[in-house]
Amino acid sequence: MKYNKWYEKDINTSILGFGCMRFAAHDGKVDEDKAIKLVRKAYENGVNYFDTAYVYLGGQSEPTLGKAISIYPRDTYYLATKYSFWNLTDPAEIDAMIDKQLANLQTDYIDFYLIHAMSKDRFEHMKKYHILDHVKKWKEQGKIKHIGFSFHDGYDTFMEILNYFDWEFCQIQFNYMDYEIQQGVKGYQELVNRHIPIIVMEPLKGGKLCGFNKNIANMFYEYSSDSLTTWALRWVASQKGVMTFLSGMNEVAQLDENLQIASNFVPLNEEETALVKKVSDALRKVEVVGCTGCRYCMPCPKGVDIPRNLRLLNDYEMYQSLGDVKWVYSMIKNNNAEAARCVNCKTCVAKCPQHIQIPDYLVKVRELVNDSK
Repeated sequence: MKYNKWYEKDINTSILGFGCMRFAAHDGKVDEDKAIKLVRKAYENGVNYFDTAYVYLGGQSEPTLGKAISIYPRDTYYLATKYSFWNLTDPAEIDAMIDKQLANLQTDYIDFYLIHAMSKDRFEHMKKYHILDHVKKWKEQGKIKHIGFSFHDGYDTFMEILNYFDWEFCQIQFNYMDYEIQQGVKGYQELVNRHIPIIVMEPLKGGKLCGFNKNIANMFYEYSSDSLTTWALRWVASQKGVMTFLSGMNEVAQLDENLQIASNFVPLNEEETALVKKVSDALRKVEVVGCTGCRYCMPCPKGVDIPRNLRLLNDYEMYQSLGDVKWVYSMIKNNNAEAARCVNCKTCVAKCPQHIQIPDYLVKVRELVNDSK
């Protein structure tokens, strides 16, 4: 297993971290035996970083991880969990959270404590209710060791949060396709420049980088027999400042593959790095509809989120995962913004700088997801 030292700190984390958000569950109940076996197998094969949150899996993730990992000497692994604070406003309720988490995890302290899923709105909530003051107090009490945050918003918000406090680490979404998403490569570089250790989530872009457009995937296979997963994880692990990448492993086969990659890790060489760039560029050029996401077409009189719906056509062509497309469409539908609401009024067509015949493509979206409304 490859381990990374956190700059000047006496911390060495395995490059592969176990993300505990995706334990297998049936009818809303975690398959505890299966999860515990996976966590223990990971630990016994060198994984020493385990990431969870109080809210994961309806509150079942922390207790399951605690039961799995607490049989081992406490100084042989690191626990990371998060303060999902956005529904809490009562100071007494806020202060009670840390003790609940310590009990869940069967430990006296948490190594890495994150302000969870920071965005502009949540940053304002954090300041309004002095959340960081509570977290700093917990550190003074020895209940947590290091304070960081995880992030889901744009670059400007990222920089505002980054400059607000002397953060000890940061968790971001980062992979070879997400140069511009959320904080993007600019935010990543800020962390590198400031020597703030980086934990990466979504290194496989929610599994999309494990299988995509076959013609483009062949660019990798013509170079070597390595799996697409191997290429994606090696790319992340080769990036400067990345201490650990998280993988939500809920099957033995997933764990075994990731252990092999992390245990035999070799950084990408110059030729391989160029090949990954070539593949990512080719994926970005895959296009069914030339929507740039400028949103000049909005608002739609019927409430359709036009750019988000159109993006599904390109996403499917890129990653060929109908399940993912249908899942995103269901989220759009929950917000009453699905393609099926289009009545072909063509108001959007007149406003589109690309002159896209938007209603025709919204029909294609409906056909793809089989929404006959």
